[in-house]
Amino acid sequence: MKHFIRQVFNDILENPAFDELLIEKYFSKEYIQIVDHSQLTYDEFVLHIRKLKEKVAEQKLDIISHAENGNIIFTHHIAKSTLKDGSKVVHKVLAEFTIQNHQIIRCNELTLLVEGNAVEKNLGSER
Repeated sequence: MKHFIRQVFNDILENPAFDELLIEKYFSKEYIQIVDHSQLTYDEFVLHIRKLKEKVAEQKLDIISHAENGNIIFTHHIAKSTLKDGSKVVHKVLAEFTIQNHQIIRCNELTLLVEGNAVEKNLGSER
């Protein structure tokens, strides 16, 4: 499952282009994401990804560690983002992904801004 999540990171988040077909490939229409205190439905998640592509010039995600249990994978990863205004932000992310029928159906995530402007604290859920 680590390979699957790595592919999602590569195709959706690190890819500078917005591609809704790739989102549909990896995420169930029943998808729910809880980020810190915000809940996103599938449609809100699509808006979130679109917003990221408008704001972020480059993003790199490094998986520090992971654990798997059945259809659940937990990752501790670092998201390094260069915004289109040239500023840089780094977030520490703890995420629990639930996978069903080769798609992510749920993500429960905590993000912590560790470097950069405090305005970007909620980059992980902004829409």
